[in-house]
Amino acid sequence: MVIILHNPLSKNRKSKRVTKKLVDYFKKNDVLFRVKSLLKIKDLEHYLQQTHKKNTILLIGGDGTINTFINNSMNIDITQEIYIKSSGSGNDFLRSLKKQKSVVQHIMQLTHDNETRYFINGAGMGIDGMIGYFVNQSKHKNRINYFINTLKAFFIYKPRKLHAIIDGEDYHFKKAWLINMNNGMCIGGGMKLTPKARLDENLIDVIVVHRVPRVVLFFIFLSVYFGLHMYLKPFIFYKKARHVQATMFSPQTAQCDGECFENTEKITVSTTTKFTKFKVYKK
Repeated sequence: MVIILHNPLSKNRKSKRVTKKLVDYFKKNDVLFRVKSLLKIKDLEHYLQQTHKKNTILLIGGDGTINTFINNSMNIDITQEIYIKSSGSGNDFLRSLKKQKSVVQHIMQLTHDNETRYFINGAGMGIDGMIGYFVNQSKHKNRINYFINTLKAFFIYKPRKLHAIIDGEDYHFKKAWLINMNNGMCIGGGMKLTPKARLDENLIDVIVVHRVPRVVLFFIFLSVYFGLHMYLKPFIFYKKARHVQATMFSPQTAQCDGECFENTEKITVSTTTKFTKFKVYKK
């Protein structure tokens, strides 16, 4: 049996269309299935433990849905096969999964204000967090909307001092636009911010954009779609690590797989021993 777990709010409720198409397909091909809204499952760990291990889980949604699934099932070993079908606004984790076809995907940990969250694609702070906040406040979530809100943030955000402790080493940046600590390659619906990141490598890809004049920032933003910003070494700091503590000395918006945390000055990201085994659903 296929258990379809969907988020009806994903991508402005468009996941309902994706779910309906799958239901029609399963009915047509006599596939036994059950549909369940993630919003109606109070205890996901208990639900998965009560689900027969031979059943297949089909998770429909984007990065936010996947993030919620991970955080609500961290304390158990999932025995079912889990497939993902995109229905979100960004789907950046799925972009990496499709390209790398990794059997195992490592899960990272974010700590902020004494709270801990887990993520599988990326976390960050700075202009990236501001853009994420603007996007989350918008009625429509798509690439065009992300682009518009990015331009809006370009005019508002002011680069800050950044102190990063990366695997015990101190790094100081006088004018940092953002620091991202990623597991996946992409953010923002296909921007290849950390093109060297691998889901099956238990390392964090750390990137800092700094010293960039505001008038040049837009062109760097465009180059990120192709991963060409990695060649702009005067403006790009990049390193792989296992533990990162980042401090900006004024309240910022941090983000973790698109979930935003306001009034944050310090975040800590580290690798964990946790992993998952998501697969791409191709039908």
